[in-house]
Amino acid sequence: MHPYRRTLFPAFIVFSVFLFYGALSAEELPWIEHPVKQGETLETIADKYGVESSWIKWANELKECEVPFEKEFILVPRDSNLLIETLAEVRARRNGDTTTGLYLCEEADTEPVKATRRDEPVSDYPGLDKLLALARTSVPSNPSAPSRSSSFSLFWPVEGKVFSRFGPRRGRFHTGVDISAPRGTPVYAAAAGTVVRAVWRSGFGRSILIDHGNGVMTRYAHCDTMICKAGEKVSKGQKIGTVGRTGRTTGPHLHFEVVINGKHQDPEKHLPPKGN
Repeated sequence: MHPYRRTLFPAFIVFSVFLFYGALSAEELPWIEHPVKQGETLETIADKYGVESSWIKWANELKECEVPFEKEFILVPRDSNLLIETLAEVRARRNGDTTTGLYLCEEADTEPVKATRRDEPVSDYPGLDKLLALARTSVPSNPSAPSRSSSFSLFWPVEGKVFSRFGPRRGRFHTGVDISAPRGTPVYAAAAGTVVRAVWRSGFGRSILIDHGNGVMTRYAHCDTMICKAGEKVSKGQKIGTVGRTGRTTGPHLHFEVVINGKHQDPEKHLPPKGN
């Protein structure tokens, strides 16, 4: 078997994924499914979508000499920030699986609350740990990151007033804290780590996700600007963006989340006390 056939996908697998999730949701995915036509190369495919051919080669784990086969599908990352997500899907499909479902519920900073339980989130954080594990041999731990088994302290990501806390809110569950601040106020990394996303996300607007290792992640949503990119290592207190009102929001603020081992946690339990 030609090595390329390990990374491109038979039509029935792609059709099954498309049929299950539908065309509308496909528009929200980090990649584009491209059916390869006769005579196409990585360069011509990249030109068609306005991306770099190196992104396609890296995300699909192709060798320098490999070229697409006619009637096969190839995944084209929509942006350089979405290479990890595309690679994860490539590896999942090799195993007859898909990561598509991880993106269908990551669209707002609140979650529906079951009638019987209104004191905690009803679903886990969309499986970023699983996705990262697929895209890497293992999720690298950051030596300076907090231990997953002990309490830890984070740096306040922005100077401002907390006006909406973690917990039930208007019949839904608010998965972080909202910190009010003027547009353009600096946003800082709450701890050292690696940026795994810095993209526009439905509901969240411009959103940054940082992996701190040891199962700890933080999210910074509704940003006006982002001055970091996926794969970049950041230090605690480093400026990563500015406050904005992008996505679903009524005014400028930062929506800040803490996720530990796939579960949303109350950020204020890990932040120094402050007056509000």
